[in-house]
Amino acid sequence: MPLRRRLLALVALVLAFCLIAGGALTYWHGLRKVDLEMSSAIDVGSSAVSDALSTIGSSADAPAQVHRLISSFDGDRHLSVRLISPNGKVTSASRLPPPSDPPPRWLYWLLSGSPRTRLFDMPGELKQFGTIAIAADSHNEVGEVWEDLKLKFTIIGSFCFVVLALIYASLGRALRPLEQLSSALDRVGQGDYTAHVPEDGPQDLKLIYRAFNRMAGQLQESEQQNQRLNEQLSTVQEEERSEIARDLHDEIGPFLFAADVDAQAIPLLLSRGAADEAVDRSKAIRQSVQHMQVHLRGVLSRLRPALLIDQGLTHAVENLVAFWKARRPQIEFRMDIEDARYPSAIEDTAFRILQEGTSNAVRHGQPASVGLAARRTDEGMLRVVVTDDGSGITAKGTRGFGLPGMRERVASLDGRLSIADREEGKGVMLIVEIPLPASTGSAARQEPLSESAA
Repeated sequence: MPLRRRLLALVALVLAFCLIAGGALTYWHGLRKVDLEMSSAIDVGSSAVSDALSTIGSSADAPAQVHRLISSFDGDRHLSVRLISPNGKVTSASRLPPPSDPPPRWLYWLLSGSPRTRLFDMPGELKQFGTIAIAADSHNEVGEVWEDLKLKFTIIGSFCFVVLALIYASLGRALRPLEQLSSALDRVGQGDYTAHVPEDGPQDLKLIYRAFNRMAGQLQESEQQNQRLNEQLSTVQEEERSEIARDLHDEIGPFLFAADVDAQAIPLLLSRGAADEAVDRSKAIRQSVQHMQVHLRGVLSRLRPALLIDQGLTHAVENLVAFWKARRPQIEFRMDIEDARYPSAIEDTAFRILQEGTSNAVRHGQPASVGLAARRTDEGMLRVVVTDDGSGITAKGTRGFGLPGMRERVASLDGRLSIADREEGKGVMLIVEIPLPASTGSAARQEPLSESAA
């Protein structure tokens, strides 16, 4: 059930309880009123009849005085007076006015109470006329209570209707932003991060709306960044596949062809008795296989760097430099890697930064030299630096630094990444600082490694 209906139902229950309580109080008050009025009326009527009977003598007009006594109660709203003959017949009775708004029978049954009647014997010779009976009649009094009850319930019902209408309108206005927020949350749940809600209304709700809009904006930015990363990943993977295919074609293909030619020649040489030449051909096949093994090891080291990192960051970077030396012999590579061990997550991230930075520098910067460094600082940070003297940061639009991916790796370790032009004015400097755990210890060899150049 919607929140508005729940609140309205709760308010309606409270109002219904108030109506029931008001009805009970009205019934109790009406019951007391009817009882009091009937008791007072019959006491007053009894006193009037007693006084009148005491003044009626045995004169000739005594019967007329009795009838005048009874007719004097005509129009009384609460009493009926009757003259009852000795044989039980009513010979004369007063006339009660009918109620202007007759009450329903059930209300009369609830409020009328027990009958109130008093009998008066005629004095002296008038006993032959019978007995005077006074009875309290509550129809008119109950009618008054009925009119009062209808008026009260009309007022209370109108009040309840107005209250419910105002609450319905107020809740609709107050909950409309929440309905908008619910709709926006549903859109976000379906992947539409452009959802936005107006930041108006009560201050408490404004904070919620502001937080939602900020969350939706961050989700949208993350979604866009993920799309860029996926596109970049696809591009990098395609470049890697193309490069591996070229390497296999250029490096492995010729040696496979040479080994196949030598293998086909050996049976012919043996059939001619040229055993020495067949031995030379077999040695050539072995050399081709060894060359292919070395090259495949290099390809595998690119695909599975974790195997190299297991032996330390220094060893992994040396293999990385050896890989690029074989393919870009004209580039000079300089290494300054501290021979120390760090937590596996930090070593893996540091190597990935060095690998990505070197790859981008070689592929897009056209440098003459590339520098790779990784050292602990006095502040307890591992500082990783990749520098080159290539085209510089002005070519940032065409260079695939892969910054989003590197930033995510560094941010996951609470590190910092910055990229800028070199102070010398040519090339790019990529700097990453990763905090090291306080318990991290270095290896036995602490002295810096000598720079190696190719």
